[in-house]
Amino acid sequence: MSDAPQNRKLGLFSATAAVIATMIGAGIWGTTGGFAYKLGSDFAVLLVWLFCGLLALTGALSLGELGGMMPRAGGCYTFIRKIYGPTAGYLTGVLSSLLAFVGAMAFIAMLLGIYVQTFVPSAPPPLVACIAVMVFSAIHCAGLREGTWVNNAFTVFKVLVIIAFIVAGLSADGRPVQIQINEAPVFTTVFAAAMVSASFAYLGWETTTFIGGEVKNPGRVLPWSLVIGTAIVIILYLLINLVYLHAQAPSDMFVLGEDGQKTGIRVIGPYVSEKLFGENMVRWFNSMVIVVLLSTVSTITMVGGRVLYAMAKAGQLPSTVAKLNKNDVPANALLIQGTITVIFILAANNLGTLGDVLDYIGLPLTIIMGATVAGVFILRHREPSTNRPFRVPLYPLPPILFIALALWMTISVAMENWKVAIASTLTVLVIWVLKPLLAKGGTSSTSSESENQ
Repeated sequence: MSDAPQNRKLGLFSATAAVIATMIGAGIWGTTGGFAYKLGSDFAVLLVWLFCGLLALTGALSLGELGGMMPRAGGCYTFIRKIYGPTAGYLTGVLSSLLAFVGAMAFIAMLLGIYVQTFVPSAPPPLVACIAVMVFSAIHCAGLREGTWVNNAFTVFKVLVIIAFIVAGLSADGRPVQIQINEAPVFTTVFAAAMVSASFAYLGWETTTFIGGEVKNPGRVLPWSLVIGTAIVIILYLLINLVYLHAQAPSDMFVLGEDGQKTGIRVIGPYVSEKLFGENMVRWFNSMVIVVLLSTVSTITMVGGRVLYAMAKAGQLPSTVAKLNKNDVPANALLIQGTITVIFILAANNLGTLGDVLDYIGLPLTIIMGATVAGVFILRHREPSTNRPFRVPLYPLPPILFIALALWMTISVAMENWKVAIASTLTVLVIWVLKPLLAKGGTSSTSSESENQ
């Protein structure tokens, strides 16, 4: 058996389905309710989602070029390690694993447990969450083909159900959506902070780059799966938010806390469903969200394990993490990821304030993505003759736009929510200090092999 997954089985449909399945998760059902009341404008809410979609699309185009050049497992970890060196790669890999995969999967699995409890009141959400993580870890350890089939089936069903929700929602009686541009609080720190929160719902647009070593004809399939999947999700997200705004004015999307202060509606989907369709439809909506969350947990499980595998191949995690089973699947990485996620779930007392959680996850990841996209400029200068099966269209506008928006969002969140910014900074510093314990220094023989695969 080879020491790296060389059997490329994922075609354009499966790769695109992985992007869509990863992106459409918990974020779209809760994020809008966390910031809409602060903006108070239909136009501003829709613009937040459009700008975040544009950010994701320009990022997908940029990473499409990098992924075509380096069609290996690992995604941003692989790119940043090559562009900026082993230490930057180590920080990117650990932060991506803890925040974008383990942290997000624990959050989504716990949310899944809460929705399941509406059908089975005696089922503790943490137990449901742990079972889901363990089951999908086992499925993806069985083989890439089996895991891909599950992901594809979930994705098709999920998209069809979401389309049904959009059509029914826009057809129901509600308020007219008001597009008043002059009164919208656009390009403010509140607007930028809302973008950071909404960007959580777009996490996953770079999914195919994490499984690049298992994609057929990666120079073509990899970039196009990113672009097509992201474009489909942008359209669905804008339509879902039109349904939200059709049901309720953004200035009224709040609840009063125990101290009498306004707080956002944590999970706005059921709230809107009840308002538009009646109380009986909430149960149907909950079942729909369960399918969406199951799909997301499945795809994050498959993709996240490849980051740990790539780090181990580069000598920055113990070599046992890079071991493949008889089906050429990084089972050890998947099982380690699942175990850490279960520990996160069991250790969590509650989901926390939604806005703070999303800012905490989104801030470091926004910086990582900005640095990765900047790598397009660096490699064009450093390696002008390297083969690029896919080149960023309209270069250099997409990467410039992405970097500008990422910088603006980062600065605005630091000003708007400085406590979360400090917490994110401390997290990065702790991970950096732990490098000697977690990494080998990236000097093993597997490191050079990884770079040449």
